Amino acid sequence: MPEVQYVGPSQEDIDAQNLALTNFENTLTANNKTFQDGLTKQIQDANDKTDKLMDRIANIKTQTAAAASSGGLTDAPYAITSESNVEETELAQTTKIIKDKKKPTGSLKISQGGLQASSGTGVNYGV
Repeated sequence: MPEVQYVGPSQEDIDAQNLALTNFENTLTANNKTFQDGLTKQIQDANDKTDKLMDRIANIKTQTAAAASSGGLTDAPYAITSESNVEETELAQTTKIIKDKKKPTGSLKISQGGLQASSGTGVNYGV
């Protein structure tokens, strides 16, 4: 009767593989924790900057509202105007009405007597 023997990795090989898997798991866990800590810090920094920016915006709104209520915003030194009574200066750029160009009349004249009337040659007009 044939004898069946189990031939596989030895217990030393299995222990070495388990140790390698444990080391890999520990390294992966440490790397993930480092990444997560860095990401959390970046998110917290971004949130802090956003809070500071929102405070600045609220402060600017308050200052603008105070200036508007005191009449400080009525004089705009660089305001755009569309009034027609503004004086033109030398540097003012203005637009003028574009006039249509005078187009020359055509000079091509076709003489009826000079056309070829025979078939097969040239363009036959009057056929």
